[in-house]
Amino acid sequence: MKKKIISTLSLILSVCFLFCGTINAEEISLKQVDGSYLTNQDSAESTTENTNARGEHLMDGSCTVSKAGIGKIYVYGQTTAHHTVDKIEVVVYVEKYNAKTDKWDMLEVFTKESKDNYYVSFGKRMNVERGTYYRVRSEHFVFKGDDFEETGCFTDGIMID
Repeated sequence: MKKKIISTLSLILSVCFLFCGTINAEEISLKQVDGSYLTNQDSAESTTENTNARGEHLMDGSCTVSKAGIGKIYVYGQTTAHHTVDKIEVVVYVEKYNAKTDKWDMLEVFTKESKDNYYVSFGKRMNVERGTYYRVRSEHFVFKGDDFEETGCFTDGIMID
């Protein structure tokens, strides 16, 4: 009877240690580099929610990076104005994590603009090196007469297998 109780307690404790160890390992693995966490998520998104970043013409902007297959990512950015403006623009920076320098290296830059509009977006699927993290950073611009407004945001990094 004692052996059965000890065996059961041993099993329960082993499961608890295994479960608790998994939680702690996940918490420890979330490293932050230049404001972005290195994650194992399938996608990451960011929006310019800061009300100070919004202006008379500029409403908001956002960017996304997501897994799009083996060794592929999809990057996206968009800018929205409160109303039709002379020119609206989004700039999407694709960045790769450099473990040696512990910094983000720029990989590609894409720009899209639209005239006499209130919205612009850009999306692209691209091949990338596997086994590292990628993030997207974006800048958002609005031009109306002599007025110029801008804001920006960036995502967390996602690991590409």
